[in-house]
Amino acid sequence: MADFKHSVDALLLIKHSKFAYMVDFAVYFLAVILLACYLVLHPVALSVWSVATCILLGSLSWSLIEYCLHRFILHRYLPFSHWHSEHHRQPRAFICTATVVSLGTIALTVYLPLYWLLTPAVAMTFTLGLLIGYLAYAITHHAIHHWDPPRSHWLQQRRKMHCLHHSSPNIYFGVTSNIWDHLLHTTKP
Repeated sequence: MADFKHSVDALLLIKHSKFAYMVDFAVYFLAVILLACYLVLHPVALSVWSVATCILLGSLSWSLIEYCLHRFILHRYLPFSHWHSEHHRQPRAFICTATVVSLGTIALTVYLPLYWLLTPAVAMTFTLGLLIGYLAYAITHHAIHHWDPPRSHWLQQRRKMHCLHHSSPNIYFGVTSNIWDHLLHTTKP
């Protein structure tokens, strides 16, 4: 029983070794590639435009999910707020949500409801877009904290906004985009 508890605790750690931290990127990259290949090799009962629209909507919806999770969950509710405050305290540490937790949450809250309410094709294509958005977020967030200097003007801007968030946690909740910060008035006054 103690071994099982230790295994579960290890899966739910927020601070990881560099290897475990990088596995998250590999898992999401592989998930995106496998879903995309599946869609190419096994066409779904949707038009090409519908597939593209679902993928785009899934990808774009990630920015709103990212904003809401960051603003309303990571800064307010335990244990998430404790984990996130560790990230604020140690911004260069390898801190991220355990892959099994993030992937499981996406499966349970996005893929399965769409599968049951709409169609498997819509669930798969929308989820693919969401995974692309999540992977873009993960890479962007990693680059903000670990790439010196930032490799593009866009990334420099992302870092600037994110540093402002770290110094004043009530502003700039968006990592990949600040569109929701502007729309919901959480930019620097």
